[in-house]
Amino acid sequence: MADATSFRLQTAVFIAAVFAGAAVAAPSADSAAAGERMFVRVDAPPLTTDRASTGGVSFIDYDRDGDADLLVTNGYDVSSEEPAPQENVFYENAGGRFETREIGGLTDLDGFSSGSAWADFDNDGDLDTFIANQRDQENFLLLQETSEEGARRFRRHGDGPVAGDHGWSYSVSAADADNDGFVDLYVSNGGLSHSGVNFLYRNVDGTRFESVTDIGPVTDDQASGGASWADFDGDGDQDLVVANRSAPESGGYKLALYRNDGGMQFTRMDAAALPEDAAYPMSVAWGDVDNDGDPDLYAASLYGLANELYENLGDGTFRKRDGGRATTDAGSSYAATFGDLDNDGDLDLVVANWGGSSEIYLNDGAGYFDQVGSGAFRRTIHYGSSLALGDYDLDGDLDVLIGNWPNRPGKGLEENVLLENRYAEGNWLRVSLEGVASNRSAVGAKIELYLRQDGQVKRQVREVSTHAGWRSQGELAQHFGLGDATGVEKLVVHWPSGAEQTVSVGSVNQTLSIREEN
Repeated sequence: MADATSFRLQTAVFIAAVFAGAAVAAPSADSAAAGERMFVRVDAPPLTTDRASTGGVSFIDYDRDGDADLLVTNGYDVSSEEPAPQENVFYENAGGRFETREIGGLTDLDGFSSGSAWADFDNDGDLDTFIANQRDQENFLLLQETSEEGARRFRRHGDGPVAGDHGWSYSVSAADADNDGFVDLYVSNGGLSHSGVNFLYRNVDGTRFESVTDIGPVTDDQASGGASWADFDGDGDQDLVVANRSAPESGGYKLALYRNDGGMQFTRMDAAALPEDAAYPMSVAWGDVDNDGDPDLYAASLYGLANELYENLGDGTFRKRDGGRATTDAGSSYAATFGDLDNDGDLDLVVANWGGSSEIYLNDGAGYFDQVGSGAFRRTIHYGSSLALGDYDLDGDLDVLIGNWPNRPGKGLEENVLLENRYAEGNWLRVSLEGVASNRSAVGAKIELYLRQDGQVKRQVREVSTHAGWRSQGELAQHFGLGDATGVEKLVVHWPSGAEQTVSVGSVNQTLSIREEN
């Protein structure tokens, strides 16, 4: 979230871009028809009636009952003259209905909270969280525990730099950067209104975190919005891309790609590896949009400028490519994330825009995206700044949650938008992983799924990630759309520990739980 000055500036720039004549082409008839039947905006109080200035939204199964619960981090009303912190809100999933729940050490914190990342940081079997706070406030590392009475609660980790560092922290992304079995943390600082270095914390043993201070991802002084981890070069460790507001003339990289060289050492890749032509990227999303086995990159930009799609060429470099409507539509895009929304076997795209309609783009199978032209999305003006996907009703397709932040002065707070996926065509498989030698949440694990369609064996790849959209997180369980395939030829898990595990899939349309072999 920006402060009041940058909030007004963004509004002026965005309106100017719209009236400058940004053209929006008409969607195809097929995509319009798909839009009408795909998503329905759900009236689901209190989630969709609570009014606050939402920072981030995270779908997580915190109580390990198999369905997606939800944390909404509520920062502050950015249009207010005297911003005050708001309490975060936790919604427990009760059979597809979200109910507000007070959780000690989580919902009773006063903070200017922006985004959260969830993983089992101490490998004790339950999910913990790190919450990034703005306005020069200390961030929160919260470890989940159970009271003597059996109630779940969170304990704030109070030692070391991970508890004492503070800044204008907008988002956090977690990964086991050194493959030692513990999930590390990367915090993005600056965002819309400030600049500064980011924070990288090495998780030593689940209870101690060391600040890493002498490498590129934390020595480059830039205004960072979001960051995301993925193994872009296929060497078995997690690489990092950071979206920065900095312009090249200020010495910053708007898209900074860092190759992980092992041992917490990173090399910043130059424009020959990743073209330096993104507009004003606020967030990034990884996804294998062409099903060739490696993660491609999408950058969502502000101020009415086009978003960009970068194809991973498989040799350590990327090229900017035409992604159809996903790279020609203009908006002020804060968040984007990939998921197979129509269960046809390729990754589709959702983009949350501020001051306009948010968008769904369906993939034609080759990484070319057409806009879903109508339905719940296109009839609504959103002030979206966060976004997450999850199958909250466990019906086999991905639903959408958009977090909105204020547009109107004073008490002008926005409702969040929950869109239920009613498409339900095509088979599916949901895969939930548990690490043993790897980190318990299996963050960074790569899942390869092979299936037979149209007489050919086709492959899909997913990586377990703590980042989706801006300041948000989707489910750790991975969703695969299978189309009309009634079986899976093979499923292989590449664990962060380096182990490879082939798993037999008995049937489709189920959640498959896999534990790493000893």
